[in-house]
Amino acid sequence: MALRSSGHDRASIVARTTLWIVLGFVLANLLFNAVANELHAAYPYSSFLAQPNDRFGDFFKLAFSYPGAPLHPAAAFWGVSDLLAHHIADVKLYQDTNVNHFHEPPVPTLLALCARRLMSWMDPVLLFVCLLPAAFAALFATVLRVAPPGRPGAALATATILSYPALLAIDRGHFFSLICASLLISATFRTLRGKVDGWTILMFAIAVNFRPNTGVIPLALFLGRQGLTFRGAVLLGLTSVLVFAGTMAAAHQIYPEYSYASFLTGLADYGKAYAGGENGYTNGSSLYGMLRAPLGYAPWMVFTPFCVAALFFAPAILESRQGRLRQSECLFLVLAVYVFGSHVFADYHQLAFIIPLILVAREDGPMDVGAWTILLASSLMLAPKNFVFDVHRNVPWSWQVVANPLTLLTASAVVLWAAWRRNRHAAAQSRIEAAASA
Repeated sequence: MALRSSGHDRASIVARTTLWIVLGFVLANLLFNAVANELHAAYPYSSFLAQPNDRFGDFFKLAFSYPGAPLHPAAAFWGVSDLLAHHIADVKLYQDTNVNHFHEPPVPTLLALCARRLMSWMDPVLLFVCLLPAAFAALFATVLRVAPPGRPGAALATATILSYPALLAIDRGHFFSLICASLLISATFRTLRGKVDGWTILMFAIAVNFRPNTGVIPLALFLGRQGLTFRGAVLLGLTSVLVFAGTMAAAHQIYPEYSYASFLTGLADYGKAYAGGENGYTNGSSLYGMLRAPLGYAPWMVFTPFCVAALFFAPAILESRQGRLRQSECLFLVLAVYVFGSHVFADYHQLAFIIPLILVAREDGPMDVGAWTILLASSLMLAPKNFVFDVHRNVPWSWQVVANPLTLLTASAVVLWAAWRRNRHAAAQSRIEAAASA
């Protein structure tokens, strides 16, 4: 399957298809929720986002969990006094349990500590309202800068900020995912264009310090010969360590209880509560969650994500080194590995799937099977699909938990097959031409 078109037509096709898929699913899910509300159905049928009584929880709960001067009262006209009271009660409820803030890396910890201090002298809701447009403007501008120029770029940027991961990030108040996505998108495209300077290294280093699993992307760019040289990789490693150590020292200075030892303990607690407990997988798209949700926990599930990730990471790197994968194919496979290898992969981190969409839009030539597969699968990763639900141990979960990783598994296999078929055809054509010229 191929569609002959100019570069601009190709970009328009990719942008329009992405925008229609994202908006179509968002509107369909909103309609589903509206009908459910009319029928007096409760959550999860009433919203494709998080629970209403936990709205903006990732921002406020994290900030509220740190000690400090008394909080500035929130203005009554915001109408969220009960919601904030619920968040404060939850913080107290989980105090001294394995659900705590010590698992957060130093960079987000330092930012959360700064937010907590600001909340002592300004309205916490006003702070949230100020941060929200700034984070969204940065994400929109980042995508617009790296996307094809004109209307296709505007459409892709619009699809990004209206996507399910972006809406979920707002609903959860998870600014860190928006910041991390902006840094990751910008640094990846700078690297692919051969601009691996100090800013590129710093952006990658900060993104890795927000979410260490993102390190698989610069690792793949280095191993797959996609613009990151050995020197750049070494500088990235050193910069990442320096950012970690510097922000750790600063966070410890502000909040002495936070240290390297408490961070390691927090990671162990996080593993018990999320990877080994009932938290996390119901609002994510990890391969572990795909298995855990319908089947319940089994020890073999802990190792499966790493095996599947390696199964796709190896050919992505090897084929990329040989020049047999397009950039869009390589990055799509690497992002799929990014999802597969994470036991907990919250859906707001799927914003990174705008990267292969932009790459497909910027490439030349016809839209073949591989390009269409990446376009459809990446667009679906940015779209909500919370229509069918089940319950496991009184925990409701959407079959999107299964659909997303299953889509990525299928699409990754198709992309590798399409690349193999294309390269085999090219090799056969070369042999024919060589024989004809002999």
